Amino acid sequence: MEGEIIKFYRERQNLTQAQLGEGICTTTHVSTIERGKTAYSSEIISLFSERLSIDIEKEIDKLGKVEKLLDQWHQAIIMRRIDEMEQLKQQLEKITLVESPYYAAHYQLLKARYLIICGKGAAAFEIIEKVKKTQSNLTPYENNLLWHIYGIYYISDRTNLKSNTIPIQYLKKISIEAYGNKEYYYHLAIGYHLIGSYIMAYFFAEKALRYFKETNNYAQAINAENVMLLQMSRDMSVDFNDLVERYESLIHNSEILGLIDKKVLLLNNLGFEYFNKGDYESSKQCYEQALHLGDPGSSSYLLHLCNYIDACLESRKYDKKQIVKRIKDGLSLAKKLNSKHFSILFQLMKLKAENNDMKYFQFLEEKALPYFSSIEHIVYYNRYGKLLFNRYVETNQYMKATKLFEHQLS
Repeated sequence: MEGEIIKFYRERQNLTQAQLGEGICTTTHVSTIERGKTAYSSEIISLFSERLSIDIEKEIDKLGKVEKLLDQWHQAIIMRRIDEMEQLKQQLEKITLVESPYYAAHYQLLKARYLIICGKGAAAFEIIEKVKKTQSNLTPYENNLLWHIYGIYYISDRTNLKSNTIPIQYLKKISIEAYGNKEYYYHLAIGYHLIGSYIMAYFFAEKALRYFKETNNYAQAINAENVMLLQMSRDMSVDFNDLVERYESLIHNSEILGLIDKKVLLLNNLGFEYFNKGDYESSKQCYEQALHLGDPGSSSYLLHLCNYIDACLESRKYDKKQIVKRIKDGLSLAKKLNSKHFSILFQLMKLKAENNDMKYFQFLEEKALPYFSSIEHIVYYNRYGKLLFNRYVETNQYMKATKLFEHQLS
């Protein structure tokens, strides 16, 4: 441990082993001390410490605390204890040794996850890409943490997601035996949901729910049950009114617990259920509530706005001037957030609101549907693919209709 500390501060001060050992011992002896390969006297360590301007006893004490603090920080992040999360972050930042080779990867990966929670995805991605370059030096735990955070990153920043398959590709690499963090079941459930594997999504969401209840993680328990409800809605035997009651119960619980972000997510998903049922008025009400509670500059707000406008257009009951203005607002925010996904959706809505059928179906054929296919977005591809298929049939373009039918995603 002492050798590791000496090496860290020597390199931090840009000293060579020869410079550190000058007048104290040979370069070879410095090397073997740093690698923990030889016995050494306390006097030599004292001389090294004096030259490096450190108190070795205090540094040993700090190093012993780092691993415990990192574990506590990870737990605070998982539990979404914001105040504790911030306090632990500040404590770790005061310990220079947290950047030592022994802990650097672990610390940087947790820092990336913290940044994702803070909505700083770009900064988080830079960190995880940098850590990935050192993958050969990572422990099994750190490797699994790396895959987990990649999955979390791509789930949290879906505005620029090139394919819905990306999160699950990373999350399936995780070995729960080597990792031990059962929270990942929740992200695995979302990953399967994104690719339309609803049975697997329900299976892992249920496992996540059990884990969150065992650990009294009420916020994440709500999230896990939300994912389960999304899968249940695909089961024709499930009573829709029962489904709505469960959503409303979760929304109520979220409000009581002060979990506004959970309430917004649940309102959005309940709006989605009403939309699929063809109850566009109820759908609009849910999306509108989500909009009022959300952050107007966020990607989640963009999603709620898109869904609200979609429901308005499907209901055919809206003020055209107002809806066109909101579409323009959506396009502006999509551009600001550099989201091709929402730019395409809002352009489709703009053409629909303008009743420009020719340009609408041309854009759908040439831009929108190929894009939904490229990112493997099953819901949008099948929904808009059906519209285009019907258009081909109505206009006697049977070859195109046949080709499109054969290419339907499943």
